[in-house]
Amino acid sequence: MYTEEGKVGNEEEPQAEAESGLRSMKTSFVPTLMLRCKVVIVGDACVGKTAIASMFESNLQQYPRKYNMTTTVEFTVKLVPVRAEGVNVAAELYLFDCAGQSIFNQVGTNSKNFENASYVIIVYDVANRESFQSCGRWLQQIRSTRPSSGPPIPGVLLANKIDLRSDMLSSRAEVTESEGRGFAAENGLAYFECSALQGAGINEPFHHIANTFYERYEQTLRRAEQMTAGM
Repeated sequence: MYTEEGKVGNEEEPQAEAESGLRSMKTSFVPTLMLRCKVVIVGDACVGKTAIASMFESNLQQYPRKYNMTTTVEFTVKLVPVRAEGVNVAAELYLFDCAGQSIFNQVGTNSKNFENASYVIIVYDVANRESFQSCGRWLQQIRSTRPSSGPPIPGVLLANKIDLRSDMLSSRAEVTESEGRGFAAENGLAYFECSALQGAGINEPFHHIANTFYERYEQTLRRAEQMTAGM
């Protein structure tokens, strides 16, 4: 489920599409065009960044039961099929899971991790308002490493641990869905929600990134063709 420019995505269709894509990758999918896309995953410590990356990479099979703090950067690669007519396209997502603790995420270190990134995923814990309030700082940090003359890096705001909202015995869900959507809209981000623990909503943000990355690639090709035709 995501929103971009105020539009709400259908919850069932992306999940079915993601599952179909994963099946095709296991069987007959052979890409004739493969795009490489660097994605940095940022957010405060303990919001579930590593769990999200692990669940996505393992097709929802490997949830880390023991918490190990990321102190540098964790690196994962996964091939994702892309919606395209008449051609088999895949995006090879290079996921950089960055440290969340302030002692490990100094600007100099992160600048190297953020270098040449195509997308950013900012993760927060719906039960931890402080992690949500940090999203602006994370966004500013990564955008400050980009050339001022270029467009801002596109990104996703990902609300994790939504399973806590369904716990009728708990009132820990401190950040509402409307708050998350509002922040995403104000900052030009797509919005998704997930539960790494339950495996819910994990695939959708990554498939969104793969598809929009391909769309940007196609737009670049069209602009190049128009410039060539005008010469």
